[in-house]
Amino acid sequence: MYILLKFANFLIAICVASMVALTLGFVAHYHYGLSRVDIRASALTGAAIFALIFALLVATEWIEKKKSK
Repeated sequence: MYILLKFANFLIAICVASMVALTLGFVAHYHYGLSRVDIRASALTGAAIFALIFALLVATEWIEKKKSK
């Protein structure tokens, strides 16, 4: 049951993140006049930075768990 709730929370987080990304892309393109290429480059850079931070957090948590055993 706990795993199912974690999975549901993960799916909700993914859906919300995708809606935020779509909304930000729409606003940047139609209201601020940025080209789709500019938006794509910024999105890829942001995603790479987010992935690195997330990987570091997961790795440090994993290392701390290993040390506590």
